[in-house]
Amino acid sequence: MNQQLIDYGETVTRYIENLSKDGGDWLAAQRLAAAKRFTELGFPHAKLEAWKYTGIEGLLKQGFETSDRLPEFPEHAVMRQFLQDSLAGRLVFVDGVYQPGLSSCKTTGISVGNLQSAMAASDRAVLQAIGKLSGLGDHGFAALNLATVHDGAVIRIAAETQLDQPIELLHVATKSAERQALRSRHLVMLEASASASLIERYVALDEAAYFNNLMCEIFLAQGARLTHQRVQHESPTAYHLSDIHLGLQADAYYHGINAAVGAAWSRTVIHNRFLDQGASCELDGIYLAGDGQLTDFHLDVDHAVPRCDSRENFRGILHGAGKAVFDGLIQVREQAQKSRAHLHNANLMLSRQAEIDTKPQLVILADDVQCSHGTTVGQLDPQAVFYLRSRGLDEQRARHLLCLGFASEVIDRFENETLRLQLAEVIRQQMQG
Repeated sequence: MNQQLIDYGETVTRYIENLSKDGGDWLAAQRLAAAKRFTELGFPHAKLEAWKYTGIEGLLKQGFETSDRLPEFPEHAVMRQFLQDSLAGRLVFVDGVYQPGLSSCKTTGISVGNLQSAMAASDRAVLQAIGKLSGLGDHGFAALNLATVHDGAVIRIAAETQLDQPIELLHVATKSAERQALRSRHLVMLEASASASLIERYVALDEAAYFNNLMCEIFLAQGARLTHQRVQHESPTAYHLSDIHLGLQADAYYHGINAAVGAAWSRTVIHNRFLDQGASCELDGIYLAGDGQLTDFHLDVDHAVPRCDSRENFRGILHGAGKAVFDGLIQVREQAQKSRAHLHNANLMLSRQAEIDTKPQLVILADDVQCSHGTTVGQLDPQAVFYLRSRGLDEQRARHLLCLGFASEVIDRFENETLRLQLAEVIRQQMQG
C-alpha cells in the first residue's frame, strides 16, 4: 500500500472518529465499512478498464482536504444563480453546505431537506436507503464519499403527487472551496405513480480549484416518472465526479438529460438496473471539452428483467486540445426477453489536437430483443461552412451555428428554456475562444 493511500485512509478514520456523538445516527458503521472498502480498492488506475483513459494523477496531486468548514459568501451573488422560473421547491448548497435560508418548499405532497438533518433526527427511511443502490462503492472515490459524506439533498415525492413545476437543486462553489473536497450525497425517492421534474445544477462564483465528489441514489416506485435535468458548469480549475444510481420498479420512467460543459476534469457515471418489468429509461447528454479539459461519461444499463426499454444518445464537441471519453455499456441478461435498447454516441472534432475515446458496448444474452448501438466521429462539413459564408456569415459565426445544430438534438430535450439558452451561450463562447 503506497503512502498516499495510507495518508488518505488515516484522514478518513480521523474524520469518522470526530463525528458528532450527541444523538442522531451519523452512519458510523456504514462509514467504517466504506473506509475499509476504500483501503481494499485503492484509487482507480489505468489498468482498470473503466478508468483506462481517465487519468487521476492531476486530481491526486492537488491534495484536496477533507473538512467541514462553513463557507463565507455574498448571498446576493448566490441568489443571482437562481432560476427565475416558477418552482415547486428549491434546495441550495454552497461549497457543499446546505443553506436553509436560501432554500424553500411550500408544495403539498413533497418533502425536501438535507441529509445532515435526516441523520440528526435518525430518519430510518432515509438512512436505510443510503447505499441501497450504490453499496459501499465500486471504486475508491465512491467509497470515500460514503465514508466522509458531509451533507446532501433529500427529496421525497408522495404517492400520486403530480408536480407541474420543477424542483431546483443548486450547488454553488465559491473561493472558499479552494483545495477542498466537497462530499455531497443526494437521495431522491418517488412513491407509486408520482411524477416530478428535477433540475440539478453545479456552478461556480469564482475560479477555484476544488473536488466535487458526489453520489446520487434515485428510487422510482411503481409507475413513478422523473425528468432529471443536470448541468455541470463548474470552475475551469475544478474537478467533478458524479456517480448516479437508478432503481426503477415496474412501469417506472426516468429521463435524464445531462450537460457537462465546465471543470478541468469531470466524470459522470450513470448506473441503471431495471428492477421490474415495464420500466423505461432514456439518457441524453451533451459534453464540451477544450484546452486543458477532460470530460468523461460512463453508462452502465442493466436489463435484468423482461420488457424494459432503454435509449441513450450522447453528443460531444471537442476543440483545441480537449479530450473526452465515452463508455456506454448495455447488458441484456438471459431472462430479459422482449427488451429494447438503443445506444448512440456522436462526436464533432474541431481540431487535430482534440481526442475522443469512445466505446459503445452491447452484451446480449437473450434472443428476443431489439437492440442497436453505434458511434460516429467527424468534423464540420466544409461545404456547409462554405454555404453559410456565402450567405454573408463570417467563418466563426458559421462554425458556431453548425455546432449548435449538432448539439441541438440533445439541448432541445431540456424542458427548461433557461437551460437551453444558457447551453447555447456556452457553445457560442467556446467557439469564440
